[in-house]
Amino acid sequence: MNPPDTQPVTRARVMAQRILGACATAFFALPYLRRAHGLDRLRREVKCLFVSNHVSLLDTVLLGSLFWRRHCYPILVLGDKTVWHGSRFRRVLSGQIGFLLERSKLNLDRISELETFGRSINDFHLVVFPEGTRGDGVNVGRCQPGIYYIAQQARAPIVPVFIANMQRVSTKHGRFHPLSGLRQIEVYFGEPIKPQEYVPLTRDEFTEFVQAKIAAQRPTP
Repeated sequence: MNPPDTQPVTRARVMAQRILGACATAFFALPYLRRAHGLDRLRREVKCLFVSNHVSLLDTVLLGSLFWRRHCYPILVLGDKTVWHGSRFRRVLSGQIGFLLERSKLNLDRISELETFGRSINDFHLVVFPEGTRGDGVNVGRCQPGIYYIAQQARAPIVPVFIANMQRVSTKHGRFHPLSGLRQIEVYFGEPIKPQEYVPLTRDEFTEFVQAKIAAQRPTP
């Protein structure tokens, strides 16, 4: 059963994501993205679980533009309902791409919700920011255990992603830098990780594994 903030795959949903992807490219990716590395890892016919570091809410906009460029849609992004319903624009955006959970509330069905999201791999490319909060853009924080339950259900290739220099454009608490942030961001897509490499891992082993894989995509100085 789909959570109330998600929708099934429909023509209208796919068209909405196409439009949003084009807008994200024109108004954000073109002015602020310098380069995306490993874009060939985004393949429309192969549904993957993408795990990325997290710096700003604009991370979702940026990745959405790259999925649009590669015609990889529909996508489904795991998010916090409290955050994404903070404004009308966020609410509209999340209604087309988001699988929203109320992370601030205790929910005995949380694991079931995460497993439902993981099973959505049959219809969507899945995007998760497993740190669970926005970081500094340099270090990759400890991953939350929820990513384990998602991956165990998805049993799909995992693509680690590192977004570099987003902190020069936007952060959790800082202001937006429209001029100094121009052409600063780079995105690195790693090699897909096959299910047989991670399925046998315990929950703690897996969260450390994902954290290390995301950090490994970080460019060396």
